[in-house]
Amino acid sequence: MDDLLNILLKDIYTLSLLKHRIRVLRSYFSKIFYGTADLILKENDIAWINALPKDFLEKFDKNNITQKIAELEQTISQLQPLTVYLPFEANDEAVKSIGGMARKLFNPKLFLDIKYDPKLLAGCALSWKGIYKDYSLHEKITEKKLAISLSFNKFLR
Repeated sequence: MDDLLNILLKDIYTLSLLKHRIRVLRSYFSKIFYGTADLILKENDIAWINALPKDFLEKFDKNNITQKIAELEQTISQLQPLTVYLPFEANDEAVKSIGGMARKLFNPKLFLDIKYDPKLLAGCALSWKGIYKDYSLHEKITEKKLAISLSFNKFLR
């Protein structure tokens, strides 16, 4: 199962995209094996499927598709995402850059759950296994609020 997951994770960095790609696979194989599909495939989904290695697709057949997809979903449910809070809506390029660096630094199977937090300023916050750390300028200003206020008060006198 790890080899299937590694292929899926190759260019997928977020939890939401990973779940979407599993739905795409299920829909694709339903269409191939049973002539039905519960999800209409978009052009970029079809391009992604066509870019998958041939031996990856050959590991699925009519007899094992349900089991293999369920195993993938089970494996994915056990992975712990790194939640990244950003002060902006991350586009695909930013997600790829952040995700690539996180995997390089921490774990090649790491995936992200990226959230927008407008309260952050010039930085990010991270949450891992229930531990939240704010590395933004907003947090630093909050920590030094009293000192900053006293400094400004000197100039107001």
